[in-house]
Amino acid sequence: MISSKIENNTLIIEVDTSIYSEAVICKTLYWLTTDFIICRSKGVSDNIQRIEFKLKNDVPDYNWDKLVFDLSDKFIDYKNRQIILEETRNLRELYFAKAFANSDSFVEFNFND
Repeated sequence: MISSKIENNTLIIEVDTSIYSEAVICKTLYWLTTDFIICRSKGVSDNIQRIEFKLKNDVPDYNWDKLVFDLSDKFIDYKNRQIILEETRNLRELYFAKAFANSDSFVEFNFND
């Protein structure tokens, strides 16, 4: 996240889309849709996305700071998950290929030599 502010009982954050992909942003926001109305729009530049959070139910003295901290943690969490997914994609493909391969035609290697 780049910035956050509260206006009229609405949290407004800006996210740099060159750091956080569309998938990371969507996964992060998905878990908050039960409590918030979430509006997304372009920010001041092409790689900035503006996101507004408005509570579905009015809660007096809502702890917006906690939401900002939670959002920051979730963005980092999903970004790390995306990095790990990309780094292990080839290994997972190999494991799936081996798991579903015909065992008679799949070459096994003996590393005891």
